[in-house]
Amino acid sequence: MEDVKPLSQKIDLTRTQLSPKEWLSFDQIPLTPVEPSYVRQVQIENLTLFIPFLIVLPIAGIVINLPMTILLAVVSLALLLAGIISYGRHRYALSLAYGAFEHEFVMQKGIVWHQKISLPYTRLQHVSLSQGPLERYFKQHTLKCFSAGSGSAEISLPGLNSDIAESLRQHLLAKAAAVRQAQQDVSPPEQESLPTQSPQRPSQAVPSHPVAGNDDDE
Repeated sequence: MEDVKPLSQKIDLTRTQLSPKEWLSFDQIPLTPVEPSYVRQVQIENLTLFIPFLIVLPIAGIVINLPMTILLAVVSLALLLAGIISYGRHRYALSLAYGAFEHEFVMQKGIVWHQKISLPYTRLQHVSLSQGPLERYFKQHTLKCFSAGSGSAEISLPGLNSDIAESLRQHLLAKAAAVRQAQQDVSPPEQESLPTQSPQRPSQAVPSHPVAGNDDDE
């Protein structure tokens, strides 16, 4: 975990173009996997979810007098689906990894295709922690990061140890606050525009009553 360093008020805004050889790939970024106990938590969730279903399904087939061939086919299909879903959730848990860097927070997930989500601290608005019943048993939390203009969490990272989760939440919030403060420091102060007044014209005296002219009698 990197320390939060105060950002200097002067930020170098010069832009230097990098050659393709200097480009850094996401595959070169070192990431930290989630806790191994999260994989055991997922396995327990699979057993809790599918074992009662696989017990009730054949009993229900017998009660409604399904033919034996159909019942065997239904149970076999349910076992196959349960195995595929359990294996997929297991592989997804193994793929989870994260990393807190100088300018962004990165999360990796995916089963067949790994997806890396990068959330810059300039867009980070809120960070929360949630904990379910099994997570309390394994002393884990789920970290959720919300970005600007997003109603749902852009990053939802389960499998974090309680101590690491809280320190990571504080670190991300501190980084986001430091970046916003640095942006305010380097932004030019807005000049208050004074209201311009149009020059007043000298008022002309207007007679209240019309002046009667002298008529010449012929």
